[in-house]
Amino acid sequence: MQQDPLVSVIVPVYNVDRYIDECLDSIVKQTYQELQIIIIDDGSTDESNQKVRPYLSDSRVQLIEQVNTGLSGARNTGLRAACGKYVLFVDSDDYLALTAIGNLVDLMKKNHTDLIRFNGRAFLDGLNEPIKQNNYDFSHRLQEGVKYTDDRFEVNSRTFASPVYLYMVKREVIEQNNLSFYEGILHEDELFTTQVFLNSRSMIYANAFYYNRRYRENSIMTDQSQERLKQTFESYLIIFKELEKMYLNKIYSKEQKKLIKRQILSIYSGLKNSNVNKIEKENKIKDLKGITITDKAYLSIKKIIGKLSV
Repeated sequence: MQQDPLVSVIVPVYNVDRYIDECLDSIVKQTYQELQIIIIDDGSTDESNQKVRPYLSDSRVQLIEQVNTGLSGARNTGLRAACGKYVLFVDSDDYLALTAIGNLVDLMKKNHTDLIRFNGRAFLDGLNEPIKQNNYDFSHRLQEGVKYTDDRFEVNSRTFASPVYLYMVKREVIEQNNLSFYEGILHEDELFTTQVFLNSRSMIYANAFYYNRRYRENSIMTDQSQERLKQTFESYLIIFKELEKMYLNKIYSKEQKKLIKRQILSIYSGLKNSNVNKIEKENKIKDLKGITITDKAYLSIKKIIGKLSV
């Protein structure tokens, strides 16, 4: 009898003592049991570490403690410890549907794919109702059960989403291409997920809401302080320049570069719309070389169409 493949679930933890039980319960209670559950305590100063320790009685769970390096550093620590055939990322204030991993593994095994995408449901902390405008639903663009190979870049350029927790990927894709998260920035998924797509040979889509994304106060996603806005802007500048390097790299095909260009335009639009100091913003983005006059015209037209469609 063939043994089920091991899935490495990477859970970075930082000051989430209110939510970590719900997160870990949703992983250890999965209907699929062949798991390596890697918890990285990234220098928490609350009760998160103590909340995690009872789960260590489960032999599948391991705890790695480190000084605070940020989300990218914690995820990289998890990748170095991973030994499963597949890798799945779960943020420690979110949770999974209990059938998620089993169903995803079945689809990946059946179709022999490198990557699987699935839907996410966003919800406000303390409320059970989803936030409609922030749900991650790709069914309007992707067909369930279709194995995308040569056309994978084209379909994803029209429906790309960067959150790494909306994918499960073969670990060999990450290892063979030396992929890791860029440390010291916010929104590092924008780079990492793009690199995963570029290096995956095939993809399949599961039209199911397997991931539950919590929106809460003082998180990276909801913090709109000037300090956080500036951090976000500086991070996006770095991401833009890294994408620009990738776009100029001759190893990528025309179709791959279309996906990279799509990301460049998206990041540039975010930079332009940032609420940081206007003069400082304009000074930093005026000399970005990855944007042509045609690109700027396209973004302007797209913005006008967006306003008219509201």
